[in-house]
Amino acid sequence: ILMRGATTFPQTIGQAATWEPELIEAMTKAIAEQLRAIGAHHALAPVLDIARDPRWGRMEETYGEDPFLVSALGTAFVRGLQGDDLKRGIAATAKHFVGYAASEGGMNRAPAHISPRELREIYAAPFKAAIHGAGLATVMNAYHEMDGIPCGSSKELLVDLLRGELGFNGLVVSDYFTIAQLVDYHHLTLSRTEAARL
Repeated sequence: ILMRGATTFPQTIGQAATWEPELIEAMTKAIAEQLRAIGAHHALAPVLDIARDPRWGRMEETYGEDPFLVSALGTAFVRGLQGDDLKRGIAATAKHFVGYAASEGGMNRAPAHISPRELREIYAAPFKAAIHGAGLATVMNAYHEMDGIPCGSSKELLVDLLRGELGFNGLVVSDYFTIAQLVDYHHLTLSRTEAARL
């Protein structure tokens, strides 16, 4: 959504081509000032998905395929947006936890088949970096499923991995249609109330 008078910055994959975390941090400091000026306190960015399959339709939203680069640029993004004090900064939301771009056949929301080691060393690495390097405030779950369990209802991912192993103590937010999709797409339950509980 474009807003009249707002500054437009390059798409994320274009930002990645700079290989300059300092530039990304300066950009998000400017974004934070503009968001605060209009009364915003929370942003649904950055995308920390590791994207290696060009068939996936959201490649341009990512910093690409390298976990080191995504970690460096994602951490800089969060640091610039949040600043040293969230009372003056904007809460960043790292997404999509986790392995969203590794979907089967490059199809959006398709299952991802990721080994435990690869999950931690590749796909969770940028989230860990932003948590420990920038004090990441919020994390958004992904829509897809892993090992037959939707990420939005996975205790293994959202509690054991994210909070337990990665040390995240911030807010977990659901992606827009997570609750509805647990009912209508994943067929996990018949009730949105039960889906929200899960």
